[in-house]
Amino acid sequence: MPDFSKLNPGWFCFNCLPKKEHIASELLKRQSGMETFCPRISYLKKTRRGKVRFVESLFPGYLFVHADLAHSYRLIRSTQGIRDIVFFGDRVPEVPEPFILELRSLMNEENLKAIPEPALKNGQKVTITVGPFREWSAIVNGEMDARSRVGLLLDFLGRQMEVRLPVSELILESDEPKGRIWDS
Repeated sequence: MPDFSKLNPGWFCFNCLPKKEHIASELLKRQSGMETFCPRISYLKKTRRGKVRFVESLFPGYLFVHADLAHSYRLIRSTQGIRDIVFFGDRVPEVPEPFILELRSLMNEENLKAIPEPALKNGQKVTITVGPFREWSAIVNGEMDARSRVGLLLDFLGRQMEVRLPVSELILESDEPKGRIWDS
């Protein structure tokens, strides 16, 4: 176990139980008044119920805590959801404050960053998530209009027909990284 008495106060990374990072962060803030940082992302995902917004930790299983470990390690370690500090042998790496500040500048007040839906381009395959064509595949075939509707080619009754649906009712059928809803 590292000697915490030789460390200056600063930002340190703690390993947490799965999906408990935000709980441990709130407990440390409320019970001890410690400064914590648990950045999270919000994104839409296709489910059986249609599109559902999920919120997850940006760094699953980890939480940043600003602390004087010589005085508060045991308190932090005993907090519900915390496993232990991240260390390598007898070395405890300090997380640079500019890194925390840069990351915070990308988040909102709740330390949350919403990831927009993927951009839709002509020729891309999408799945319809609501309405009478729910779970049908279609091909993007038109520009988005003022009401945020996009033209789609849909196989229906043995032929292709064009329909216009709101972008919010579609999900891109690919594993490409998420981007803006529509590239202008």
